[in-house]
Amino acid sequence: MQRKHDIQRKDFYQSRSSGNKKVSESSRPEERWVIARNSLLTAFGLASTYYVLYFMYPVPVPPLSTPADRMVFTLRLQSLSCITLICGILYVALTRLHTTAIDPIEGHGEHHVALGVRYLTNTMEQLFVSMVGQLVLSTYLTEAQMKVIPILVLFFVFGRVAFFFGYRRSYLHRSVGFVSTFIPSIIMWLVIIGHILSDLMP
Repeated sequence: MQRKHDIQRKDFYQSRSSGNKKVSESSRPEERWVIARNSLLTAFGLASTYYVLYFMYPVPVPPLSTPADRMVFTLRLQSLSCITLICGILYVALTRLHTTAIDPIEGHGEHHVALGVRYLTNTMEQLFVSMVGQLVLSTYLTEAQMKVIPILVLFFVFGRVAFFFGYRRSYLHRSVGFVSTFIPSIIMWLVIIGHILSDLMP
């Protein structure tokens, strides 16, 4: 079914490119609907999970009495997020080893690693935004609020796994993983900006 859908989409764009050149190269409404639906459902799931892990069954954290302790704790947890990047590097390396993409200079087999490269690019972008944000946020959190950091790391790891396997299934299903990492980062940075503005106000 998914293969049939992808073929139909390919034929749709080919027909547009070979037909009237004034037709805009925009996505189809049904594509936008699937992505919007998946994004909304994912956002609801994240909010529910956050509520459970933060308020009902709090994530245990060690004693973190000083800002330095909280930053060290946050930095150490980033090791789990980095594993998703390492796995992506290994995936691309092994794919190159066993396909014609083994010679990246000639570029004859780059389609074999296209998904892996896109995953790596997106993961590096998301990791930078998330990691820096968590380190900055940890300087504003109290010891009791530090349970938010493991939750953010959990969302990141889940999001990267969901992004990879969703992308493998269909380009339409990568939104679940993207939202799982990007939305928490956006909210986190809004909180940080709020703290910064509060510090600057007399």
